[in-house]
Order: sequence, then C-alpha cells, then structure tokens
Amino acid sequence: MARLLIIDQEESLCQILERTFAKSGHTVETVTSGQAAKKKIESQPYDVIISEIRMPDVTGLDLLEFARATKSRAPFILMTAVPTMSTAIDAVNLGASRYVIKTESLVEELGSIVEGALKEQVPRWESSAYL
Repeated sequence: MARLLIIDQEESLCQILERTFAKSGHTVETVTSGQAAKKKIESQPYDVIISEIRMPDVTGLDLLEFARATKSRAPFILMTAVPTMSTAIDAVNLGASRYVIKTESLVEELGSIVEGALKEQVPRWESSAYL
C-alpha cells in the first residue's frame, strides 16, 4: 500500500497512528523531532506526510516548506491541538493538503483524510507516466 511518515513529539500518538495505519496495510515510519523528520524526508519518498505543527525544534510549517524544497510531492497533513487562523492560512498558502485539529476523533479523521489523499494521488501518478 502506501508509505507514511508521521511526525509528532508525542510518542504515544505516533504509536497509535502507526498501529492504526499498519492495520490498513500501510508502511509507517514515525519520528518525534523535526530534525529526524528532515532526515527521513531527504532519504526517501513518502506517499503521505502527517506532522504536528508545534514541535520543539522545527515547526510543521517549516517541515512542509522543507519537503517542498526537496521536491516531495506527498500530500502534507498538518495537525494541531492549538489551532489559530494565522497557522491555518500559512498552512494553506504553503500547500498543505489538510489542517486538522486534534480532537477525540483524530485517529478516525486522519484515517479518512489519508485514504482520500491517496485516492487523489492515483490520477497524478497515472498522468505523470505519460509525460
């Protein structure tokens, strides 16, 4: 299936999301720091990247910019427990696929969002084969 990268300083959330997506057949890698995320993004392509916005060393917005600078075309989903209008606007302007607020239904919501993002990618992959 798909290769996912999950970035969040909360290791427990990373583990929950890893188990959830692995049950759906996805290959999941998790990191708990922005610097580790940069190394992963540089080292291999991902089908979807999910990142917390507020990280201690690098923001999720910085990681989104970094991913785009490294030519990653993966849908980039930003999540936060502290939503603000300015970060939502910045996320959209930088090309985030989604801006998700962490609630009790986060795991289920991310499952639907990731599956939707993967379905949207298929036509792009097919059309790029003809370029």
